[in-house]
Amino acid sequence: MKINLLKSALIGALTVTALASSYANAHAQWLVPSHTSLSGDKAHYVMIDASISNEIFAPDKAYRPTEKDAQYDDNLLMAIGPDGKPISDNIRAYFLQRKNSAAVKLTNEGTYHIAMKREPRLMTFYKDAKGERRRVFGGKNSKDIPADATDIKTTKAFSTVDTFVSRNGTSKPALLGKGLEISGPTHPNDLFVGEQARFQLLKAGKPAANVELAILKGDTRYRNERGEVKVTTDKNGFFSTTWQHPGLYLIEASVSEESSEKGIDNVRYSLFTTLDVAPE
Repeated sequence: MKINLLKSALIGALTVTALASSYANAHAQWLVPSHTSLSGDKAHYVMIDASISNEIFAPDKAYRPTEKDAQYDDNLLMAIGPDGKPISDNIRAYFLQRKNSAAVKLTNEGTYHIAMKREPRLMTFYKDAKGERRRVFGGKNSKDIPADATDIKTTKAFSTVDTFVSRNGTSKPALLGKGLEISGPTHPNDLFVGEQARFQLLKAGKPAANVELAILKGDTRYRNERGEVKVTTDKNGFFSTTWQHPGLYLIEASVSEESSEKGIDNVRYSLFTTLDVAPE
């Protein structure tokens, strides 16, 4: 299960009956913290940038506020403190055309889990009268679906976009408990070149077995090749890697499965986790 980043890749897709996974080639979503480790007697602020782009960590498209023409959004980001409780202050994320930017105050010592505040989204796919594939946001009862539509299928999508920041040492990060996310045993703010990191992929808080992940170093605009490396979790959801270069990395994963929920045909989970690897 061990891989060497930017030197080798595990190629191929793993097909399973109940759980299918694939790396999405669509634009990535990501968070970039100004710092991942801070120290000092006084409380610190960490700046968080958020964007959607094909060039990893190069801002391209910002998340628009839910309120029309607003320049900020108090509900875009969330942070869970070292005590496992969401921080009480609103995190005001400003809309800056190509990215969103927010400040998170770190008052307690330990590790903060910072993530996009994303509710599941319904997407319904269908074929129109010409047989062309179309999509609307919403369920099968959406008024935007034409009466003559065929092959109508609805997907519920869960998206996790997160990162971790520690103040005055690390603590066990709180889990989101829904969607895809990574957990230890390696701490996400204790990563160094030449050292092996071992993580567990969770889905709704339980081990996610046989899921393919892509690990991609940032600053892809400065490379002729993206250099992504893929690894598959074992039966208990674990995977490991030895970092070859310092910098920011994005871990991506996508899982699709059939749904037992009425009106929902499939459930799709996606993960975009930003990690910071320090030099030796």
